[in-house]
Amino acid sequence: MLSAVTGLVVLAAVLAIFLTTKVGRRVGVRIGLRNHVAGAASSEDVDFLVRRCGNDRVEALRRVAVERERLPDLSEADHYRRAIRRLLAESKRD
Repeated sequence: MLSAVTGLVVLAAVLAIFLTTKVGRRVGVRIGLRNHVAGAASSEDVDFLVRRCGNDRVEALRRVAVERERLPDLSEADHYRRAIRRLLAESKRD
């Protein structure tokens, strides 16, 4: 019994450490752990951007990638916010 509990604690610790790596963050995003990863964009920001892009996830990710190329030192959350601001500014011009 004690070894099973120890195993679960070790597994949880390894998973938590893994989710702090770049690959781990990508995996976390894919399985919906966005809000639990430091610096990750909130689910609300992601959903808003996707909706504003006509439910086109590829377009939303492209816009985030553009912001990531411009300012790579920012967090994912900041990249999403910048992409949203740019999209809103574009829609005001039209």
